[in-house]
Amino acid sequence: MSPRHQAPLTIEHALLGFISQQPMHAYAAYQQLIAPDALGKIWQLKLSHFYALASKLEQAGYLVTTLEPQGARPPRKVLHVTEAGAAAFANWLATPVDDPAQLRLDFLARLYFAERAGPAAVRSLLAAQRAAGRAWRDAIRAQLSGRAGQPDAGLFLQLRIRQLESFLAWLDRTLAAPPETSAVSFSIAMIADCSQPDLAANFVDAVRGPAGQAALLNAGFYPTVAAFLESAPLDEPAPVKTSKRTLTVFAAASLTGPFHAIGADFCAAHPGAAVRFVFDGSYALAARLSRGETADIFAPAHRQAMDLAVRAGRVWRESVYAFASNQIAVVALRSNPARITRLDDLARPGIRLALGSEATAIGQYTQEFLAQVEGRGFFGTQGKDAVLHNVVRYGESITEVLESVTCGEADAAIVFASDGRQADGDMYVPIALPILGRL
Repeated sequence: MSPRHQAPLTIEHALLGFISQQPMHAYAAYQQLIAPDALGKIWQLKLSHFYALASKLEQAGYLVTTLEPQGARPPRKVLHVTEAGAAAFANWLATPVDDPAQLRLDFLARLYFAERAGPAAVRSLLAAQRAAGRAWRDAIRAQLSGRAGQPDAGLFLQLRIRQLESFLAWLDRTLAAPPETSAVSFSIAMIADCSQPDLAANFVDAVRGPAGQAALLNAGFYPTVAAFLESAPLDEPAPVKTSKRTLTVFAAASLTGPFHAIGADFCAAHPGAAVRFVFDGSYALAARLSRGETADIFAPAHRQAMDLAVRAGRVWRESVYAFASNQIAVVALRSNPARITRLDDLARPGIRLALGSEATAIGQYTQEFLAQVEGRGFFGTQGKDAVLHNVVRYGESITEVLESVTCGEADAAIVFASDGRQADGDMYVPIALPILGRL
């Protein structure tokens, strides 16, 4: 974030949060901000005020605008978050509210986006906010103690303490509950027999740190607040003094875009270091590790793929860190010839669908998701079988699944939402499906 720019306000951070998930038309972003079943319950915002906020963020370098042609009609403005905007949002989401007066507005907004990022993000935010709340309460108690014996009984301070204690009690109860598991979670770990643990540890810190989380957010992932809070401080780690060494990173194909960006920054900060990425399906990479292939870091897209590496003795369980979460989504061409706009459309006769095979992380997630929504009554009497009947290809990687759509073999595919962001410009995400385990 450039020091010459004033930090965005809460509502501006929320706007950055929505557009970070995917570029959108200005009016669509406005509708997200005022949705009555979400943030619209926190604030009221006029359309004219929204355009002023968007203009302010664009002038500050947090947003950029492109024009989308509409034939004979005037082109529509599409808002995109810049790298600086993504970093500002990630920093805001990872930081607890620092003023008790802002709990109603600021904390609720952060909690809304933390929930979208997944259970780990929620618990990290709640834990950080609890620590801040306890400090506020203790400070007010000290003020109240100093008024002992005075005619003014300090009723105002007593009420503030009661309010904070009620809030802290809710935080305690929530944090004491068993954590809800989000299946769509990305983790990273050093290989147990890594030949250069110092360099590998610094790379893991880079992924989990502010710049790495911003790169992931910019690519359509949800940053994990726990990673942001537990990683090294905002200052860049000291460069590793080393002769030329190459770090080999086995990573899920969905991480290609953000990991290349993180790798470039890492090499710039560590003279003499190079990063060799091996991108493939998570289970294929786990199998290669089990066969003894040499690597320094493993970053799969599925928890079970990491479990395979742990059971094979290639990764120590205590070295595994969650660093991002994602949603699965339906991806189609921007023209969307099959007019897929609802989940039920996937079961419509004649729809051609591409899925990941069961040997891929996205394939595993897709099958789990279809089983869950079938139990909720989706897809009619035929259930998920109607969807599976429409599958024309099971890809062995995200790349294969996406290619089925771009080449016209399939009308749509189920992939990670971030893959829709990183794919060819003709791709888009018409339906963001609920995070598994949180339907």
